[in-house]
Amino acid sequence: MKLHERDGELGLLRELYEGCVAGKGALVIVNGPVGCGKTTLVRAFAEQVTDRGGTFLPVTGAASESLDRLGLIDQLVTAMRAAGPADGPPAATELAGAAEASGRVPRALMQRIHRSVAELAGRGPLVLHADDVHFADEASLQCLRYLVRRIDALPVLVVLTETAGHDRALATLHAETLHLPHCRRLRIGPLGVDGVAAHLAGHPPARAAAPETVELWARTSGGNPLLLEALIEDTARCGTPEAVRRGAPMPHEAFRNAFLRCLHRGEPTLLAVARAAAVLGESVTPALIGTLLGADATSVRWSITELRAAGLFSGAWFGHERARLTVLADIPGPDLAALRTRAAEVLRESGAPAAVVARQLLAAHDPARAAWQLDILREAAREALAAGDLAAGVDHLRHASRLCTDADQEAEVIAALADAQWSMDPVKASRYLPQLGRMVRAGQLTGSDALVVVKQKVWRGEFAQADDLLRIIEAREGAGPEQAWDTAGYPPALNRSDPALVRLWLSFCCPGLRRGSRAATRTAAHARPAGDAAGRQAAMSPRTFLTLAADLVEFEKGRPAGRLLPGPGSVTPFADPLVALIFLVGAQRLDKAVLRAERLLDEPRTRRIPMGHALLETIRAAAALGRGDVEGAGEATRIALDLVSPEAWGIAIGLPLALAIRAATEAGDIETARTCLNVPVPMVMFGTPFALPYLHALGRFRLALHRPRSALRDFESCGELMAKWELDSPELVDWRNDAAAALIALGEGPRARERIEEHLARLGARPSRARGTALRHLAAVSAPRHRLRLLEEAERVLDACGDGLELRRARADAQAARNAARVDAPEAVDPLAALWDTPSPPDREALPAPLAELTDAELRVGALAAAGRTNRDIADRLSITVSTVEQHLTKIYRKLKVRGRADLPAAITGLSEASCSPNAS
Repeated sequence: MKLHERDGELGLLRELYEGCVAGKGALVIVNGPVGCGKTTLVRAFAEQVTDRGGTFLPVTGAASESLDRLGLIDQLVTAMRAAGPADGPPAATELAGAAEASGRVPRALMQRIHRSVAELAGRGPLVLHADDVHFADEASLQCLRYLVRRIDALPVLVVLTETAGHDRALATLHAETLHLPHCRRLRIGPLGVDGVAAHLAGHPPARAAAPETVELWARTSGGNPLLLEALIEDTARCGTPEAVRRGAPMPHEAFRNAFLRCLHRGEPTLLAVARAAAVLGESVTPALIGTLLGADATSVRWSITELRAAGLFSGAWFGHERARLTVLADIPGPDLAALRTRAAEVLRESGAPAAVVARQLLAAHDPARAAWQLDILREAAREALAAGDLAAGVDHLRHASRLCTDADQEAEVIAALADAQWSMDPVKASRYLPQLGRMVRAGQLTGSDALVVVKQKVWRGEFAQADDLLRIIEAREGAGPEQAWDTAGYPPALNRSDPALVRLWLSFCCPGLRRGSRAATRTAAHARPAGDAAGRQAAMSPRTFLTLAADLVEFEKGRPAGRLLPGPGSVTPFADPLVALIFLVGAQRLDKAVLRAERLLDEPRTRRIPMGHALLETIRAAAALGRGDVEGAGEATRIALDLVSPEAWGIAIGLPLALAIRAATEAGDIETARTCLNVPVPMVMFGTPFALPYLHALGRFRLALHRPRSALRDFESCGELMAKWELDSPELVDWRNDAAAALIALGEGPRARERIEEHLARLGARPSRARGTALRHLAAVSAPRHRLRLLEEAERVLDACGDGLELRRARADAQAARNAARVDAPEAVDPLAALWDTPSPPDREALPAPLAELTDAELRVGALAAAGRTNRDIADRLSITVSTVEQHLTKIYRKLKVRGRADLPAAITGLSEASCSPNAS
């Protein structure tokens, strides 16, 4: 091996050898930490000695032979006998007899050894090397001391190598020799960064190491040449091509063996300190090591200094985590458990954070149940969950659940465990639900802890069980299910307890329960006095429902606990981000939902919560799709569906799947959309509002595959469910526009026009995405000369609403209409045709008060009726059914308070340019 940073030491050995050649004897003691190249240095020197014709006799001490009397001298005599005259050294029998004796070594034997060395040196310069001399037995050291004091006039150089830290074992040798003029001590330490770089340059696997990587090599090895060689070997054998290319160290088996070799060859105290430091980990301090080992501070600090000198501690403590793990793995199992338990006690007494103490308890697997351990584990779990470290929080709570001493304690801990586990994987959290349900019924679990069970059962679609448990909780808190539905003044619900919010969530997810609650409320209202405010209940419209829920979300923003969306003050988010998504998106508050989602996603803790992260990505997907950013929506849903399994989504799986299907369909990626449709969904989902976006997306997909009849069935299924659940609002699912698109694709223009007219009448004049889309569809079934006006109005509405996707379609259709207008000759305009085809309503400010109450469709029908057209004629002219005409006329008569068409006011007749037909009825 090529030496680096050892030129001065090798030069000193050569200088002493030159004196030896000149007949001047010398002793040099080479001192240094284990593995730092003492033996390598002497071997390089030995090659130079033998190259010059000198004699080099090596012997080696060993810990296993340190009790063998004259063991080292036996090796020396054997070596001299092989190199010198047969009758020179002591005979084997003489040496064996002295070894069996006790007390001091016979002076005659020591003289005999001295004469043999002198005789051998008379034939040429002689170098005697005793490696690891600190392991030599006392009798051998006595002979060496005798020899060293008498070689100053002989051509003999004695080289002794000793490991630093063994000064007590060699105290007598040092005292009797180092003061002599021909004795020297040579100290060797670890390599510096330059020495490490030079060493790496000679090895192909590490030759590419960049300057910053050299620092890493130096820190990992501590500059210890033995560890450095092991690192090079591991990197060459086990390193990835990328790591080898970058020249980064990859410690593995060779490094492990070399590290343990260095550690076990040192003083026992060094091993104990290294083990204590490995157990304490990041919390290690000299004081804690001393307390853990029961050792004094001076001894601990000396051991730390020696470990740093050997490169086993690099920088503060271990230079690489692999080194610490190596030491931990070397500790026998029972000893490690005892150290861990003791470390937990020491850390707790020193005021260490709960998480640090809990980490030791978890690693110890201590069957003992000290009273303080449960409190520490629960505190550590709260800290971990608040920081977003769910895995640690779950581990702490799981361990704490085994330490509970009473049922109430156990209930609280398992509820917290289920809540935390849900944020990682709702499927695993469901394992605790049967036990928690029994605890709620038994009264062991109350308050917000009991609601954890209800919310998770709702998530799984177990609505009957959730309702039963929630009623138990409400009864205990003096609240009833009807209190969550106080529509006469919904803002007070914002100040109610958590059960009211959970009841709201349950009722939305299971509309059947909501209808049941209303029926019970109405029954209870009849039994109350007329003046009882609690009895005044009103039916909740879809818009009121969405507005109430969205207001709840907005209201919660001001609360310190941040209950609805996971903020810095919350511990574990449940489905609350999803609640916010449904309600804010449903109430057309996408900008607020997205703003909060983006803020939360900027927090590192949020991205470490799989379920919360997935829900927030779903919010981003919904917003992106609303803006027309198909690519962004697809990416967000891919992340959301990759973060947790489909089974973990429970009944809510319909939402991310719907967004993914919609995004893929709009992008023309049919295969991806088909893959999403092949994902299994629970049957119970189809009884919840989460089925609505799913069925809507399925219809869109089928429409893209030119299967309009199947698509129409999906859209109408949406409509039937929304009507049944009293959630029929285009803000939630705009099924009517897509049903009209399917009818247009089927070539059923009149039916499509009828649907569009009805839809526009329901929407009113307020700008909305649904209105803009309806105007675009209306243009498709209108006369060519009126399409451009309709499309331009659609553009204005969609642009104001920020619907980029529909806006692009409207602009494309408008451009096509302009191109067609340039090519086709203008048609003759029929006055009555202008009446029933015109998309723009008359100026309402100019209309008399009664007529201003009529919708655009009603004005068209009324004007034609007043102009003398029959119902069949009006239906044909407006491409609607006779039944629709009759419905419009009924509404017109009611609003204008007239009995029939003969009583229609003259003002409505003036809206038509046509005169009364002779056959008008």
